[in-house]
Amino acid sequence: MSRIILLSIDRSLAQHVRDAMQGRATVDLVQSITPEMLDGPCVILMDREAIPPERSLAAALATVGESAGGRPIVLVTDETGADQILHAIRSGADDVIPRAAVDVDIAAILGRLLNQSVADHGRGGRLTLVLGADPESAAMVGTDMAVTRARAGLSTLLIDCTMPTSAAEAYLDLPVTYGLASAIADIERLDASLLANTLARHEPSGLMLLTLDGGSGTEPAGIAPADIAALIRLLRACCGDVVLCAGSLRHSGLLRTLAGLADRIELLCAQSIREMETCRRLLERMGSDETVLAKTRLLVWDHQPGILLDSRRMGDVLQTGSVLPLPVDQVRVRNALNSGRPLAMEGGADRYIRAIKQACDVEARPSATSLNRLRRLLQRPLERTA
Repeated sequence: MSRIILLSIDRSLAQHVRDAMQGRATVDLVQSITPEMLDGPCVILMDREAIPPERSLAAALATVGESAGGRPIVLVTDETGADQILHAIRSGADDVIPRAAVDVDIAAILGRLLNQSVADHGRGGRLTLVLGADPESAAMVGTDMAVTRARAGLSTLLIDCTMPTSAAEAYLDLPVTYGLASAIADIERLDASLLANTLARHEPSGLMLLTLDGGSGTEPAGIAPADIAALIRLLRACCGDVVLCAGSLRHSGLLRTLAGLADRIELLCAQSIREMETCRRLLERMGSDETVLAKTRLLVWDHQPGILLDSRRMGDVLQTGSVLPLPVDQVRVRNALNSGRPLAMEGGADRYIRAIKQACDVEARPSATSLNRLRRLLQRPLERTA
């Protein structure tokens, strides 16, 4: 849990902050900061009355800033004039809270700075960026990967930016009413608890889903690329595993930022020279530097060994770090999409599901059929010997 470190001796102030935060963060009343306190996201709250009269505010803030490790510092004070607030900000405070502030104002300021600290200093989960020439196919693969990880017991969030409507929403048969625009509007109070209570959840797998359109079927207005990047940083810190289907996102700066944040990039491409050209341009938008290419895996969609443009040659041309063929039964894929039941939810372990589990680093369990077949093969030599 996030924490608020209160530099004060005022117990009533500490209780006031606890009441305002309503359990969202622990509040520790201390007289000095030790390195152990800075393990994880936190905000440092500094009581103006705890500063000795002979010491200047600027000197006190500078001393705290040296030991804060980049965490936000907030000053609690009775001096709320414009000049005093400006002096505090220039001296190193990130914000100022009047001592007589009401709970809602305290929660708004500290919540915003806590989320900033969570994004900057939290132990973020794994972020996988999935994109490709065909946004619908990429969203289906991303959904199957997210479902596989969720079923493995990980707290998993799937973000689908496919437009005009979410392919993942249809594939999961899951109505969505909360989208990226709503999450960005709530970013100052967004945490793991709010996510669990607000996001659409696929009950059979436990997967959480967030979409770009939020079920409206229209592209949200007024969202800047920087807003999306800030939200992804925060969501990554709140979840153990985040799968982001870039879908219709094509802004070069945003894609470059997301590629830098991602632990793994899955690039979906069919054995088509036209799709290869689209994927090459996507790589260019992400920067195409050695770091991006090294963590990019080419997923060859609907892999057919008979096509001369083989997966190895595609990987060589696109210069991706690795290649993984994805054999697909198009009839099963269409039936799964139309019925709203992802292939990752089905039993068995066909080549597609084995490839998805390999991509997710989830060990494929042998099915009962394969075990029975293995037992029969082992029994044959014994029968011949007898």
